[in-house]
Amino acid sequence: MSNTLTFADLARACYRALLGREPENEQVVQDRAAAGLSPEAMMQSFINSDEFRKHTSEQAIHDYLMLNNTYDHLDIEVDVPPETLRKMFERIKGEWAALGETEPYWSVLTSDAFRSENIQQHLDDFFQSGQTNINWMQNIARRNGVELGKRQTCFELGCGVGRLTLPLSEVFDHVTAYDISPGNLRECEALIKAKRRENITTRLMTDIEDIRQAPDFDVLFSIIVLQHNPPPVQKFILDILLDKINPGGVAYFQIPTFIPDYNFSVTAYLDDAAREMEMHAVPMHQVLKLLKLKGFELREVLQDQFTGMPGSHSFLAVKSG
Repeated sequence: MSNTLTFADLARACYRALLGREPENEQVVQDRAAAGLSPEAMMQSFINSDEFRKHTSEQAIHDYLMLNNTYDHLDIEVDVPPETLRKMFERIKGEWAALGETEPYWSVLTSDAFRSENIQQHLDDFFQSGQTNINWMQNIARRNGVELGKRQTCFELGCGVGRLTLPLSEVFDHVTAYDISPGNLRECEALIKAKRRENITTRLMTDIEDIRQAPDFDVLFSIIVLQHNPPPVQKFILDILLDKINPGGVAYFQIPTFIPDYNFSVTAYLDDAAREMEMHAVPMHQVLKLLKLKGFELREVLQDQFTGMPGSHSFLAVKSG
């Protein structure tokens, strides 16, 4: 160390810059200085501490949530003619057909642990995460005075490989599960057969109009699904499904309503040849307007972490009956 910066000075600087506070007293500063660590090792000792992790996590969450307040306009097109909807759906269908053949589990939860070469070692974690998500739904419903359970039928939009389908089948009398990916649906159907679940019906969506053929049901369930569709497709599907819910029924679904620096132009989207997992948002006011139009009482809007970005929300609403 030079004469202008002592180890004690460095310790004080670490407390202030890394932990965001003053040291408890001079003794802890002197103890740090006398520990015999190099400057790099001293800084690393602060970074490795539980206090640093907690401090940075809280700051990150604060900054993350505050992003929602920095935009006064969302340039997102949501209304298009039927032929444009069909073109968008065909594009999404192609993307998910490829994902279902190559990475069915990773396409559901994008962690390297769930890639094809790793999934067998992590299957328990994968499916346990599904039970956790169902527990969340039940907790949100209970605290809002909403009963979910037997004597109700459930429609699951985007069943994937069955991560949520099986626990849903334990909650409800019957589950109708739709998906767009043939590969993912094969995995789901194999799981249903292996577990001998007889209260699940599956269907592959091959056309956007297939959603109109869904049966009436009591509970809509969909998380981390709508977000992968362009805003007009999200709105169209949600519009149809809300009509299918029986009077007194429940809608529980997740949609990003804001993504930093996101906009959506129909022309630009259709002209873009990129083919990768997509992430899209529908403005909050559009979702709330649709729920009101369909006769739903909104019970809770919860900002969630499903996208790993600010602006994703889970909605719980009850249909008038």
